[in-house]
Order: sequence, then C-alpha cells, then structure tokens
Amino acid sequence: MKNSIKLFTISFAIIVGFAISSFGQNCVAKDVKLTNGAATVSGKIGSCNIYVFAVQSGGRTRIELKSSDNKAQFDVQDGTEDETGSVFYENQTTLDKIFKFEEFTIEVRGTAGATFLLSVKVGS
Repeated sequence: MKNSIKLFTISFAIIVGFAISSFGQNCVAKDVKLTNGAATVSGKIGSCNIYVFAVQSGGRTRIELKSSDNKAQFDVQDGTEDETGSVFYENQTTLDKIFKFEEFTIEVRGTAGATFLLSVKVGS
C-alpha cells in the first residue's frame, strides 16, 4: 500500500511538471508599433521574444541587437507564414535590408537570463 501511494505521488508530480513546462511554451508574437519609423524593444532571453513589425514596402530597415553577454542573435522572417516566398535571415546581430513584404517577424535567442535591446529603424 505504501509503495502504491509513493508511485502515485511520483507519477502525479511528473505529470504536473510536464503540464507546466508545456504550458510555458505557448508563445504569441507581440505586435510592435513603429514611432517615427523606429522602435526599441528590451527583454530577457528565455521568455517569449517574438515580435511582429509592419512597415511600408520599399523602406530600408536596419536592425541591431545588443545583449548583456554579447551572445544574443535574432532570426528574421520577411513576410508571414502563409505567404509564399518568405525569406529567412538566421543568426543575425545586425541586419540592413529592404524587405519584400510589409510585415516581418523577429525572434530573439541567446543565453537564458541575459538581457537584450533590439533596435529597429525604417527609413527610405
């Protein structure tokens, strides 16, 4: 009987642990509004760090990422997932491009716990 209670308790703890970790993985991209063609986002690596920017086509976009440990990188997707012809730029710390679509997504990655500052400027 004691072994059954121990087994039940351990099994329940494992199930709860998996449920909590899978719940924490739901990440919804945050829309970022540009003010006068610029935006700055800061955060901590290890949480949900996905941002969506809307821009006018034909404008040059400059992106720069700085982190407290200088190891953070970002991935950019030019266009949304349902648009064919989307372009990916992976493992970047700076990027200077004219994007094809009017929306792009940035995901910041790096050492868990490090802080970052993401700067986006759009001009002609």
